[in-house]
Amino acid sequence: MMKIDKTSRMPLYYQLMDIIIDMIDSGELVEDDQLPSERELCEIYDISRSTVRQAIQELEKEGYIYRVHGKGTFVSKEKFRQELLEFYSFTEEM
Repeated sequence: MMKIDKTSRMPLYYQLMDIIIDMIDSGELVEDDQLPSERELCEIYDISRSTVRQAIQELEKEGYIYRVHGKGTFVSKEKFRQELLEFYSFTEEM
């Protein structure tokens, strides 16, 4: 398991994002797998809840994950992630 380096210049939320993206890219987490809860991620990586929330929000915005109220956070379909990235790159070009 990758660890958070609190001495790194890279923000903690970004390090958590990298860890989760690596887990998705490696197949450790697949489509519709549930991520650990915010509280569990705080305990696993010894980081604050606000840091976890920031990472989750960014991953959701980038299309890697989706949230279901009252159920949890899940890995998105790869096709959706690709479409979302294409949309963002298109809007940035405008």
